[in-house]
Amino acid sequence: MGKKCEICEIIKSKKGKVYEDDKVFAFLAQKPASTGHVILTSKEHQPILEQIPDFIVGELFTKANKISMAAFETIGAEGTNILMQNGVAAGQKHNHALLHIIPRRENDGLNLAWKPRQLEEEEMSTIELKIKKETEGIGAFEQEEEKPIEEKGPEKIETGPEEDYLLKQLERLP
Repeated sequence: MGKKCEICEIIKSKKGKVYEDDKVFAFLAQKPASTGHVILTSKEHQPILEQIPDFIVGELFTKANKISMAAFETIGAEGTNILMQNGVAAGQKHNHALLHIIPRRENDGLNLAWKPRQLEEEEMSTIELKIKKETEGIGAFEQEEEKPIEEKGPEKIETGPEEDYLLKQLERLP
């Protein structure tokens, strides 16, 4: 049997939970980058962003926005970084896609800046064309499967002895 997913175990135990619905789960980071660092993830085990259905990706970013607003209101955040390490090359440590909401304050000492690369004009143009060509098909959106509507039978109305007597009077023959 394979190694258990640490994130799935956190979801199951609800350790550090700050938000949960039927699709996503948010919990406080055990090793936070800043006070109030929240990790948001899909409840279904999905190792990378590309494997998460579009409608759940939408939920993740909608909830990240709401959690970010909560950080502003409750702990006095002055900004937030919303960060995903997608893939080993990007620093992903868990085999479960995670969205980090990191509350920020001015001069908090957290440095997420990187040194920009200088690209030649020709190289930049080539990359632009390649990505543009690959993204031409964007537009289709995976929808959540609609659940069938369950039909309910007529509700049985409980009647007391007096109501029962009145109903029987309606049914009697003259």
